[in-house]
Amino acid sequence: MDKDTLLQVKNLKKYFPIYRGLFKKHIGDVKAVDDVSLDIRKGETLGLVGESGCGKTTTGRAILRAIEPTDGEILLRTEDGVIDISDLGRQELRNVRKRMQMIFQDPYSSLNPRMTVQEIVAEPLICYEMGSSEEIRDRVAELLTVVGLDPVLMSRYPHAFSGGQRQRIGIARALALNPDLIVADEAVSALDVSIQAQVLNLLEDLQEQYDLTYLFISHDLGVVEHICDRVAVMYVGKLVELADTEQLFHSPKHPYVEALLSSVPRPDPRYKLDRVVLRGEVADPSRRPSGCAFHPRCKYAQARCKTEEPVFVNLADKGETPHMVACHLAEELKLRGVGSAARKYA
Repeated sequence: MDKDTLLQVKNLKKYFPIYRGLFKKHIGDVKAVDDVSLDIRKGETLGLVGESGCGKTTTGRAILRAIEPTDGEILLRTEDGVIDISDLGRQELRNVRKRMQMIFQDPYSSLNPRMTVQEIVAEPLICYEMGSSEEIRDRVAELLTVVGLDPVLMSRYPHAFSGGQRQRIGIARALALNPDLIVADEAVSALDVSIQAQVLNLLEDLQEQYDLTYLFISHDLGVVEHICDRVAVMYVGKLVELADTEQLFHSPKHPYVEALLSSVPRPDPRYKLDRVVLRGEVADPSRRPSGCAFHPRCKYAQARCKTEEPVFVNLADKGETPHMVACHLAEELKLRGVGSAARKYA
């Protein structure tokens, strides 16, 4: 594990068993996350994108062990060395959890409506006995100020706040224990576009101020392009491409990523876009197609794609930032990115 790496995930799997019949016979598994490997460097933002149901949120929750992974290693660098989170007992995990927090997608359902803002933000501080009542109250006031809310409002309940303000409360709660890693699960998808920009700018300011590392889960490629240093793309539980944001957006190597990028809207009526329309439906994670799971929808698919599963390999030259791809034809295809000649002004 490189010294600059904060988190390294190796061969992470999360299977949900399928039972049927009176005696609940195990007949198969929904492979929500299947052999995912990635690393996040300290201080960077790694985007995790893909269609709904591809396993993004499950990956984030499994990394934090909010749900128990089926298999794999989750290595976190701490002051005491590298710790395998997946192998920790309950008490050990509780001690490490201070270093990892989560911002949830829905600012309306992620806050307890029966608790005041002060109680919501103070809850992790109380759980870990981080000071006296007065010290905790001062810390809550400080956190609310940091995220752009007036501490005078801490006695109010969540229903008194807008969606953007509620998400700021969720961010304040995530910051309470001074974490190293924050998993932001669709943190702005439920907000209006103008509010999204404010929250994204806040997350960037907080990252610089507190030296935070983000795993930013999203389906909005426009947002990902703005905030992320690198991007990992998932399809039916597996990673299909991982690269620097600029490299992935301008020179994709996987046909699925090309199709995703072709759907990104551009705020310019003169901008002409050639859409890549995918045929068929997303594969069922409980009955994955043989070979490459994307081959039934891929216009470039060949015979080997139907029988042989591609390996996740690095196509970058030696000394360059890795560009990981799982596609048999990645070195042969010339795919269109957002900056290619196929996207031109009318």
